[in-house]
Amino acid sequence: MRKILIADDENSILTLLEYHFTAANFDVLLAHDGQEALDLARTEKFDLLLLDVMMPKFSGIELIKILRKEKNYTPILILTARDDEEMRLSGLDSGADDYLDKTTDMKEIVIRAKGLIRRAQDYGDNGVENFTLPDIEVDFQKKTVKLEGSFIDLTKREFDILEYLIRRQGQIVSRDALLQSFWGVSNADVETRTIDVLVGRLRKKLNNRFIKSKRGYGYIFDENA
Repeated sequence: MRKILIADDENSILTLLEYHFTAANFDVLLAHDGQEALDLARTEKFDLLLLDVMMPKFSGIELIKILRKEKNYTPILILTARDDEEMRLSGLDSGADDYLDKTTDMKEIVIRAKGLIRRAQDYGDNGVENFTLPDIEVDFQKKTVKLEGSFIDLTKREFDILEYLIRRQGQIVSRDALLQSFWGVSNADVETRTIDVLVGRLRKKLNNRFIKSKRGYGYIFDENA
């Protein structure tokens, strides 16, 4: 049975989420503030963390930063009452895997959660742990990247996109493919803009090497770029 931690300071939201995830055959644990969520995330093994952004003691963003710094790479889905691109990017930059606002249909939230868990399991079972070229070294297990001999700092989402492109080296990956893999949707204008921003940041950190944009199609990892 899949195990999920749901953290929110609104009891009505917790009750509703608990009902739908329990109905979907999840083992559900609840936290009412950031500190309680942090304690549970440190002591229990979860398949997914579902976090509110605005919580007492620790915000969802602060909590994610702490967990990622501690090398906890459990998939994280953020829920918040605010739905704007700046907040979306802030959440993804902190290390979250996906972002939804609280008005999203509960069935879609469960579907997104299942998709994140499935993708994490697929990557974990891939078997390929490292990727090495003369100027770049990527450790998929430790989630580290060396560029020209020096470590570079990537957010979890940036690393995930890099890994996705590397595992499809030489193939053009469409924005729709990235949307389906990371967000479980396609042709969504907001998420498409978010992908373009994230890939743009990733390319900049890679000194504009390795990832090429194919206008009108998507992106490709090219070791000669």
